Amino acid sequence: MHGNGAREASLAILRQYLPALSDGRELPLSTSLRSLGLNSMRAVDLLLDLEDQLGITVPDSALTDENFETAGTLLALVVSLTDASDV
Repeated sequence: MHGNGAREASLAILRQYLPALSDGRELPLSTSLRSLGLNSMRAVDLLLDLEDQLGITVPDSALTDENFETAGTLLALVVSLTDASDV
């Protein structure tokens, strides 16, 4: 899976970990994930789900605050990893 497929799958997984979006609101790509309810425990579970469901491995070097800052930064990371795993 790569590109738009990985992006859509990632968004669906991510939404499950954002309590502020439980009412079906749109996921803004530039809003802080923390402000949408992603805490450190949810982030770990999210990471494991992304790896399991998308067949990727997020390297330790990518486990940064910057990559988990917004939905946009997290999606960019996941798409780059899914594209790399297809090579």
